[in-house]
This record gives sequence, structure tokens and C-alpha cells, in this order.
Amino acid sequence: MIKFSATLTCRYDTLFSPFTANELEQGLAWLAQSGFDAAELCINDYEGMNIPRLKQRLDHYGLGCTTIATGQARKRDGLSLLASGRAIIERTRQRLSEHIDVAAQLGSHVTIGSLRATDRTLSKTQYMHELAEAMQPCVEQARRCGVTLIVEALNRYEMAHLHSAEEMMTFLTLSDAPENVGVLWDIFHANIEDRDFTEAIATLGSRLKHVHFADSNRAFPGYGHLPVDDIYRALKRAGYDHAVSLECLCVPSTQTLIEEAGPLIARLREL
Repeated sequence: MIKFSATLTCRYDTLFSPFTANELEQGLAWLAQSGFDAAELCINDYEGMNIPRLKQRLDHYGLGCTTIATGQARKRDGLSLLASGRAIIERTRQRLSEHIDVAAQLGSHVTIGSLRATDRTLSKTQYMHELAEAMQPCVEQARRCGVTLIVEALNRYEMAHLHSAEEMMTFLTLSDAPENVGVLWDIFHANIEDRDFTEAIATLGSRLKHVHFADSNRAFPGYGHLPVDDIYRALKRAGYDHAVSLECLCVPSTQTLIEEAGPLIARLREL
């Protein structure tokens, strides 16, 4: 059965959360009241964080954690698995190692999205080989911990390579990635890069581990032109049984997201 989650942030504010980091408790209450199953937690680092307490609050509201979103560290700390400097790569691996340890405690995935940005010009093949090499220690740790790493397909305006479902599958095949490496497919990015939503879902198959919902303009679903209901039906027909997570801008307003998320989930559950 498909589960539903939405982005909340734990340390630093993000445009994708309708609540600030200081309002995490309110955000968790909103998720529970709106019919969500889990949170997608945006975490930059763990300074001052009490993970047992976080797990206790999730449990209190009957919520799980679908994935730990890691992208803030790209802008805040300059981290990347494909940086030109080895020291930065090692710092990125160490940060991901911390995420993996916490994900094991929360029962969640760990996202690799913006952390695969590069400051160099690489061919697609070079990019895939170097990313696979940089990820390898993290993949092994995640396997030992029972954690899945999900690599996000990002559009060409945000990332040099690995934009489409087909390219993601090429990377997984070339890197001989084990089963604990999957794909995060975001329909906002897919609207730019994939020819057909249903075809992309079929291409990803069992490697599809997480889905982001946002409309064509990255607004709350229903305020752009994407056929959100049809995409959800296609996921169900394909036997997808992981999470659909709201990762959209608070557009047209934060209040819209807060008030309309519950009705959206209720409608999708009925499809």
C-alpha cells in the first residue's frame, strides 16, 4: 500500500516545508491530523539534535520517516560526492554516514540528490563512474545497516547528468548497484525529462523506492498542469508500494498546503 509523507525540516528552514524548524512539533501534529503516514525529514547535520527524542515524537503521532533529505548540506556546507577536492568528498561521505546511522534508527531511506553535484566538467560516463566510486563506502554501510540509499533524478537545469528514469537505470546497471540503492523519482523533474510518466514508472520498476509530488510549476498539486491523479493511478497499477511525498513549494500559499494536503491524500487513497 502506498504511504504518504511530506517534507518537514529539523534544523534549518526550507522552502519545501510549510513549518519552520522551530515549528517541527506543529508540523508533526499537522501530518497526523491530515492523514499522512510519515514525515520526510530535511536534516543538514546533527549538531544539538536528540535522535531518540525525535523518534519518540514521531511515535507519539503515529508517524514513520520515509527518507532523510540531505540536500541542504550542498548549499550550507559546500558538500558533494563529486567535488574536485578529496577532502570535501570525505566530509560528504562522513555526513552521509551520520545520515545512514540515523536512518537505521528511524527506519528510513537516505536521499542523495544535490550531494551529487559537481564543480567539474565530466562526460556522462565519467560522472557515473566517479559517482559510483564515491558512493561505494556509503552503499556498504547502508547495506550493513539495512538502509536504502535513493538517488534522485534531477532535471538538466539543476544537475549535469542523470536526469531521466532511463539514465538512472543506466547508472544503476553500470555501477552494479546492489538492491539497497534505488531511485527517487520526482514528477516535477520528470515533467521536464521523461517522455511519458507511465513509461518512466515501468522503466524504473522495482528500483523505484520513493516519489515526490509537486505540480509542473513546483506548486502544490492542482495548481499547475500535471495529471496528478493519473500518475498516482499509474503507480498503483505498477504495484508501487513505497511512499508518495509532498515536496513542493508553499505555492500558492503556505496555508493552501496546510489546508488542502489532507483532502488531496483522501482523494488519492480513493483512486
